Amino acid sequence: MTAVTATAAHAALNVLDDPIEQGRFTRWVVGPQGERLAESSLQLAGMYCAACSGIIEDALQAVPGVRSARVSAAAERATVCWDPEHAKPSSLIAAVRKAGYDAVPDAAAPARAMRRQEHRQALWRLFVAGFCAMQVMMMATPSYVAGPGELAPDLRQLLNWGSWILSLPVLLFASGPFLRGAWRSIKARRIGMDVPVALGILITFVTSTGATFEPGGLFGDEVYFDSMTMFVSFLLGSRYLELRARQQAASALEGALARLPETAWRVAEDGSQEAVSVQRLRVADLVRVPVGQAFPADGLIEQGQTQADESLLTGESVPVDKAQGAEVVAGSTNLTAPVLVRVQQVGGDTRFETIVSMMRSAMTQRPAAARVADRWAAPFLWVVLLLAAAAAAAWSVIDPARAVWVAVAVLIVTCPCALSLAAPATIVAATRGLARRGVLLQRLDALETLATAQHFFFDKTGTLTEDRVQWRRTVLTPAGAGWPGGEAEALRRAAGLAQW
Repeated sequence: MTAVTATAAHAALNVLDDPIEQGRFTRWVVGPQGERLAESSLQLAGMYCAACSGIIEDALQAVPGVRSARVSAAAERATVCWDPEHAKPSSLIAAVRKAGYDAVPDAAAPARAMRRQEHRQALWRLFVAGFCAMQVMMMATPSYVAGPGELAPDLRQLLNWGSWILSLPVLLFASGPFLRGAWRSIKARRIGMDVPVALGILITFVTSTGATFEPGGLFGDEVYFDSMTMFVSFLLGSRYLELRARQQAASALEGALARLPETAWRVAEDGSQEAVSVQRLRVADLVRVPVGQAFPADGLIEQGQTQADESLLTGESVPVDKAQGAEVVAGSTNLTAPVLVRVQQVGGDTRFETIVSMMRSAMTQRPAAARVADRWAAPFLWVVLLLAAAAAAAWSVIDPARAVWVAVAVLIVTCPCALSLAAPATIVAATRGLARRGVLLQRLDALETLATAQHFFFDKTGTLTEDRVQWRRTVLTPAGAGWPGGEAEALRRAAGLAQW
């Protein structure tokens, strides 16, 4: 079964090398020497700190033919520029997976499926950690509330064994992201946020295990399984909230940009129509665009006249009249009548895909605040580790029995996860809120500049009010005044006409 699964996974990767499939997540750009390069967007999973960005970037840049790679930990996206003569999309995703993470093309369907899977895993880990932490805390309570001599040694030992058993799922399953992240950082010869967290978890478990099975030995009598499980629960809770913010931002952005239809009605020379994938449209194709559907490509209206909603592309909410011979752009919506359109630009050459590419690029940018945090993260982590080692050395002289626990306390109290996640997560959440309201950011740094702005100037009245026509009042003509029901009947008949 393992060989069959591996073969299926390899075949799925090879599908991405199909030029038609590449059009879903790749656009073509011109390199500095005039060469033709591809720029692909990938959705990532398994990232938990800023150090993960560097690991994935190094893995991608190690692929022959890759010119550059930019990864955003907050948005979980990667933008990779590669030479089609030496690299393939399948090799990019294979490199990310080899580094210990997961990646899929940044297209709506696979990205949503991966987000659902990641959300389920995060929720299960949080549930296991929280449930076990509550049970361990219950078993630790007698040791906290009992007075000297009130808790029998054999009963204390039994409670410690029970705490040890309940801590195993937390260590082996719930703590997996921290332990794997620390191991990846060490393998890549980097120091990440997960390193001090993993050290604190492992040292606490090992020393508490020693105290459980050999009371009075090298690790003394005290166990701290309750502290370890609660620490893991709190960290997983914070990461779950941060994951929700990122995934909601990604969903909002997809909703704002998912204007292209999946299929288009292509008209043959004999007048027959067939439904084809938008990715298979070619220049000079004739397509029929029904009312209410978005135009699948840039082109000219060859037959018919209509109105189009181009608010996503121009910001102007007033419908634009489109007569025969007028230009239409992909992503705008056909409002009033079906038309035949002669395709002029498809795929990455359309204005709509230019905007999508711009937004994907914005989501992989590192704002100034995030760059400052990333710059200071590694030195801060080294200081934390040195402080923990110095505290352990000092207490080994003052009270050797407490040296290990003091070092663990320093690692936990100074846990720096928020240093590189707080600013990017906040900016991504703000981007999500703006995208949900129809505002798309080209540069994430604009948010920081916007916070200091004092005056604003607008030239689009519709943008400041409402982007659609609203009913204000009904005026009855002399003929309508005689209807039974009057105004209510007029509205009913108008609604019936509007449906068609």
